Amino acid sequence: MAENTGDKSVQKSASVLERLNLTERSWKFYAAASIPPAIAAGLALWYYSSRAPVSSTKDEKKRRQRKAKKSKKTAKSTNEEDLGASTTAGAASEKSTAASLDGDEETPESMTDEQIAALDKATAKKLAQSLKSRGNKFFQAKRYERAIELYSHALRFEKNAVFFSNRAACYAANNDYDKVIEDCASALELEPRYVKALVRRAQAHESTERYRDSLYDFTTACILEDFGNTLAASSAERVLKKLAEAEARERVEKRSPRLPSRSFISGYLNSFRGIGEEAKAIEGQELSEADALYNEALSLTVEHDYVNAIESIEKAVAAVEQSQDKDVQRAADIYSLRGMFNFLKSNLDQALKDLDKALEISPKHVRSMLRKANLVTEKKDLDGVSQLLEQALEADAEDAETHFQMGQLHFLKHEYVEAAKYYARASELDPDFVYPRIQLGVVQFKTGKLQEAMSTFEEAMKLFPKRSDLYNYYGEVLAEQGGSDSALGAFEKAIELDKENPLPYVNQAILLFQTSSDTETALKLIQNALAVDAECELAVAALSQIYLQLGIFEESLTMLRRAVDLAKSEEEMVSAITFRETTAAQYRFMKEHPELLNKMMANAMK
Repeated sequence: MAENTGDKSVQKSASVLERLNLTERSWKFYAAASIPPAIAAGLALWYYSSRAPVSSTKDEKKRRQRKAKKSKKTAKSTNEEDLGASTTAGAASEKSTAASLDGDEETPESMTDEQIAALDKATAKKLAQSLKSRGNKFFQAKRYERAIELYSHALRFEKNAVFFSNRAACYAANNDYDKVIEDCASALELEPRYVKALVRRAQAHESTERYRDSLYDFTTACILEDFGNTLAASSAERVLKKLAEAEARERVEKRSPRLPSRSFISGYLNSFRGIGEEAKAIEGQELSEADALYNEALSLTVEHDYVNAIESIEKAVAAVEQSQDKDVQRAADIYSLRGMFNFLKSNLDQALKDLDKALEISPKHVRSMLRKANLVTEKKDLDGVSQLLEQALEADAEDAETHFQMGQLHFLKHEYVEAAKYYARASELDPDFVYPRIQLGVVQFKTGKLQEAMSTFEEAMKLFPKRSDLYNYYGEVLAEQGGSDSALGAFEKAIELDKENPLPYVNQAILLFQTSSDTETALKLIQNALAVDAECELAVAALSQIYLQLGIFEESLTMLRRAVDLAKSEEEMVSAITFRETTAAQYRFMKEHPELLNKMMANAMK
């Protein structure tokens, strides 16, 4: 539900994304999301069961037995020998076999390719194992160059995945990551399910900052072991974080400030009683140029012509600076309005300068305090938000918007009783302000007061029968309560009242997709939302999820890339990149290992 101090589009985003499972999750969840249904069921079960306490000692014992059995099977299939273990049988066998072949103490290392080719398979394998065992000893002694020589000789006798992987471990110890990658690739050609080689190659990719390839290898390792490999899982989360944060940081640094979607801006503005009061000409005087431009910006904003509104407010600021504030009625409002638009464009530094300038001109300018509180909320400084709202109350103790914003602050801090008090007071101070009533209903719902919540919404709908956003929120409450039919009706009413609001289309589509098999209608509703607002972040996110759950991966990835482009903040961008990259890694696994996927699906169906 809604959880943002003043930014209602963010509030709507939180509610929709919760139902889309796009809120912050562990990497394992994202990874499981794009596996076909037969596998996904098992992965989802693992995801939730892994967070619960072990039900009993008996169950835990069975789990350990299954894991040990699986580990034994894996070791047997790859003929793996721990690099840390030392044996003497190999060296003794090598000496004995070499003596019988050549009549002296010559070791297998000195044998020519022709001699090796003349060996029978069993003898060649035996000699290869002895060389590998000696290599293990030198690895344990950290004599990596000698170990590399012995593993290389072993490979002359037998092309074995373990030999390649062990030699890769030596190269890793020497920080020769390109050779690590090469040897692990050779190992995986021989043994595609060789998890140790996958992890080793993933670590090499990570060391060389090839994060996407590293993520893919860690992801594949996790899938092959049903996400039971804790090293691979934790490493995948680490690499994914590096990849997403690096890309998001670079994107934010390079991109120019831009406005979010029209629906996002409308949602933000609707959460306030107004955006500012027009400047009025004093009798016998004309408005200053700055005030006239400010009035023009207000009108354009009301008409949703935000690009031209920004142009007008920029000119108004320039006019204020040229006039040195002489004869300008609305100087503080002018800077405050530009600060609002810079905030919406995520140009936070300039927004802060504008709002501080407005407060310098008019220290008790409440609207600027509230807008600054929004900005500080974006930076997650709730103490700073509290100080600003307290200052606003000192400036005007009867301001309904300030009480509403104070309620939002307590809501964010999960202090619902206090939040409800401020929402109720805001409604008393301004009975025509709809959002305190909406949020009061939400907080009543969250605290289990369902009847009170329903009564609050019903009363609000009597007072504001034409408010589309009110019915949309009411639908969300009904949907979370399990009343799908009533919720669908509320969303339908919201669409009827405002066909230019994409949010009810998205909510109705998600609910239909979750509660029925009417995929066609759900997709049509999302397309309607995008027709209304092609940059609606929530519609793009919803469509990517529906495509993903239908197994239409290319289209899902297209939407996820679009979601990254539309992300407003660096934090939102990190989340979008996280989901995109995890989905891409899973899809790559499905394309590159269809035989493994088919086997996994067959096992899941048993």
